[in-house]
Amino acid sequence: MKSDSNLSHQPSIKNKSVIDKWIKSFYFVTISIALLSLLHMQIWNYAIQLWISIGMRMQMIWDNVLDRIGDNSFHLYVYVMNAWTLFLYWTFGLAYLLMELNAWPMWMFRRKVQPNIIVDKKRLYSLFRVNLLNQFFVMIPLSIFGHFFLEYKSNSPPVRELPTFRRLVIDFFILVPIQEIGVYYTHRMFHHRLLYKWTHKWHHEWTAPIALTSMYNHPLDQLIGNFLPVTVGLSFTNSHFFTHWLWFSWSILRGLNDHSGYRLFSFPSSVRHDFHHQMSTECFAVWAWGPLDYLHGTDKQFRAKMSGLQ
Repeated sequence: MKSDSNLSHQPSIKNKSVIDKWIKSFYFVTISIALLSLLHMQIWNYAIQLWISIGMRMQMIWDNVLDRIGDNSFHLYVYVMNAWTLFLYWTFGLAYLLMELNAWPMWMFRRKVQPNIIVDKKRLYSLFRVNLLNQFFVMIPLSIFGHFFLEYKSNSPPVRELPTFRRLVIDFFILVPIQEIGVYYTHRMFHHRLLYKWTHKWHHEWTAPIALTSMYNHPLDQLIGNFLPVTVGLSFTNSHFFTHWLWFSWSILRGLNDHSGYRLFSFPSSVRHDFHHQMSTECFAVWAWGPLDYLHGTDKQFRAKMSGLQ
């Protein structure tokens, strides 16, 4: 009878052991979640404070910059913006050219898309002349028009107050597809036989483009194909001057990279655009992934070529 009693107690002992394990596991999970939640709150609060601190610091720097250069709208949009974009364009463009002419540094020259093509120095005069023509007789006059257009709208954000990061991101999400659509369809338009011969053919004189050929265009091509797709989105977004500055800076650098003829930082856009200068009938888009090229089937040869190289 005693042994039977012991046997009858064994299941209850096992059940109690299982219950104890569950209770311990529950306590462990609960405490872990509580600690992780507390840690998450601390990290989140720290991130918010850091973000606020960065924003305040940037606002302070921005105020100091405006105190030095002034906050007059015409002064900023015409003099400051044009001086900055010209400086950016020629600084990076000439740096690319010097590396191209001297085939140095070698690590960069190894990433050249068409390594057997050498720049004809005799063509540099016309290259500089057309660039300066477009910059001083197309870009600057249009920047003056753009300033008065913004003044006419009369609802531009106050220049002293920087946009929030959220607003900046939203603006760029709008600007990018507008530029892509504008460039693609105007680019294809200028490849039409009625326009190509006396406009866009200038740009395709360089079958192996270099960075400074990004503005080697007929003035009409520069206006409709280059300038308008970059700027038209800014009127829709009613962006801050700081956003304009970032957007124009990015557009200048992207244009130089696309025409550089070098595969830098794993950007495929220069390879695509180099292929466009060779074939002239493919890769009309501005962005590396070319969604509109894919949609219209104007990058089939390019994708076939890239698939063959892999």
